[in-house]
Amino acid sequence: MVFCGIVIYRTPAMRYSALSQSPGTARYPTALRVAVTTLRLPVAATRALIAARRRVRAPLSQTMSTEMLGDRLGLTVLVGHPDIKALAPHVRPSIRDWAAQDWVNLGQRLNRLDRHKATLPSGEAVASALGRALFRHIVGSRIAALIDRGTAIGPSELPEDPFAPLFRILTKPDTEPALHFLAAQFQLELGWARRGDDVTDFASEDALNSAQARFRVAGNMLDRIAPRAPHSPYYAEIDYRILAAEGTTEDELNRAAARWSRADPASVTPFAVHGQHLLPRWYGQEGSLEAFAERSWAKTQDVLGTAAYAASYISAIESEPEAQLDLDMEAFRDGLLDLMHISDDPDLTCNALLRMLWEASAVDFGLTGPEPAALRRSRQHLREIFVYLCRNTLGPVMPDVWGGSWTEAKILHAVAEAFEEEIRAGKRISIGLQGAVISDD
Repeated sequence: MVFCGIVIYRTPAMRYSALSQSPGTARYPTALRVAVTTLRLPVAATRALIAARRRVRAPLSQTMSTEMLGDRLGLTVLVGHPDIKALAPHVRPSIRDWAAQDWVNLGQRLNRLDRHKATLPSGEAVASALGRALFRHIVGSRIAALIDRGTAIGPSELPEDPFAPLFRILTKPDTEPALHFLAAQFQLELGWARRGDDVTDFASEDALNSAQARFRVAGNMLDRIAPRAPHSPYYAEIDYRILAAEGTTEDELNRAAARWSRADPASVTPFAVHGQHLLPRWYGQEGSLEAFAERSWAKTQDVLGTAAYAASYISAIESEPEAQLDLDMEAFRDGLLDLMHISDDPDLTCNALLRMLWEASAVDFGLTGPEPAALRRSRQHLREIFVYLCRNTLGPVMPDVWGGSWTEAKILHAVAEAFEEEIRAGKRISIGLQGAVISDD
């Protein structure tokens, strides 16, 4: 799923986080704009509302049928993912260029997108998103579906031959740098396809060795073009992801994350991806993530506000629930608001953040044993933020942004928890372009 390209994900190194990030777009979601100019529900009131809801054995909204609940809570629903629509004009001509082996046009298009730091509505970089879309087109829908399921795919089923025309032109001195980045990205994707499941213990030795071979080739491709890519965000992103995939040290990955962030200073994606990799299960130690989040906040607050702090934790929380124990909840909430504030599509970002908050605050999320009291309190704080954002920032609902098993009905029941007291009182809630409007029935 593209998160908000925090695409969140089969493996942290492969995925393309998508927290909205474009500069110069200081606007809130339509609902949030209304809220900040009128009345915002105070945090204390939100907590009181949550506490009142918890005193009831089961929230009424969760016991009502979808039809009954829909009579009380009306949602404006937008179908389709904005990223797909935004990427399509780039994918179609790129597929034609690939089929015709028109490397000049394809290379110039990628270079232009990279140079302009073009992003999709979710915040994912267009250049890397286009590279991934091309890879999936080349391998075909059947192989792409196997990759999505985490199936390890060997060379006999997924040979390198379809990519050979691109690999062959890399020896020519006039080849556009972006084509080298694309070739390295293809090798990275091939490596993940060879490896399969994201749990190393479940992958065969042959699959791991085959994946490592592709990662090494990808790294070598970038090393050869590095002198021609001093300021490229596309290069910096693929370089980081290759290092994380192949294996490196925390210090080296910190430096790669810093290079990526310098190449695209308005983007929050580097913070989200690197924050996830700083979990102890990957490259970090105890305290690494917290230190990185606070350092990122201090360095970027003039441009991003608190957004970098929140972004650093988002993917990490989804991978490791205990990561939320170090959160400064007030700063995290402010950071989520800042993420919407700087987004090209604040409503998309709001939907992605709400999905994350709901799942991360679920009682059984990521647990294999009893829930510690500290984690239970932390989850309650995250659910309070979910309620706050539903009441103050949510506009149109986008099921395709929520992704996975989320349907309109499931989203309706989740959002309804934020309006439990109004529903019990028989009031009518309508959520649309102007946010939540509450009226007597």
